Amino acid sequence: MDTSLLITLILILISFIVSLFGSVVGFGGGIFMVPLLVTIFHFTLTQAVGAVMIALIPSSIISTYLNRKEGHVDFRMGVFLELPTMLGVVAGSLLLSFISAKRLEVIFAIMVLFLGLSFLINFRKSGKGGIDIFYWLNKMKPRFIIKNQLNYVAYRVSIWMVLFLGMLAGTLAGLFGIGGGFLKTPIMIKVFKIPAKIAAATGLFMIVITSVTGSISHYLQGHIALSQSWPVMLGFATGALAGQRLNVKLDSNSLENLIGLGLMLASLIMLSNFLLNL
Repeated sequence: MDTSLLITLILILISFIVSLFGSVVGFGGGIFMVPLLVTIFHFTLTQAVGAVMIALIPSSIISTYLNRKEGHVDFRMGVFLELPTMLGVVAGSLLLSFISAKRLEVIFAIMVLFLGLSFLINFRKSGKGGIDIFYWLNKMKPRFIIKNQLNYVAYRVSIWMVLFLGMLAGTLAGLFGIGGGFLKTPIMIKVFKIPAKIAAATGLFMIVITSVTGSISHYLQGHIALSQSWPVMLGFATGALAGQRLNVKLDSNSLENLIGLGLMLASLIMLSNFLLNL
């Protein structure tokens, strides 16, 4: 078999696996795929980011369309959380001119590691009397109640919490040069008490917005070459289809465990990146 064809098939397969996992947990897969493209397939960083960004467009649209049919996409929450995130990305990028993010990246990676562990290990004490700080913070006005009639759930959301956490996720993404998608799914679960399947599906909807705007930016900068990107796009699109089918079969506990695993993997990637660039 021709070597270039073999490499292309391997790239499609790896893209499929990454997208399958990313579609299940609501991360998209960018934070996992970019390092693989750079280290294994010898993409430059800008080429890798551009390829992943454009590959996320069809995969996130497919996931959003299929999840919407299940009633799992909260478009209202997605838009409210995505707008301050985009502003935060700009703020984080500007902060790089004034501070060094290298040491902060280690602290952030460790925090993400513990966040991942919190999904795998139940730290809550049994019995009554515990204080849920997020319950009280979400009572701050202005607030609204979101009802999902199809899945028989409702949750309360404070506008102030949405603005603050969206800005925080975006600022961290801009500061450390990472995708902020893997932060928003756990935020929706832990802070707003949104069921895991709805949070993951809504996270993928938000990736539609970021991938389209990001792809336009990277295309104008010459970072996207379709001759390099199409295997990643094909793998991501088919992975999204398979991921949605797998997601339907998972219960909430299993999905939260996978989200925790995804956060821990993201943390290890950030720590590895820090160590390799010392």
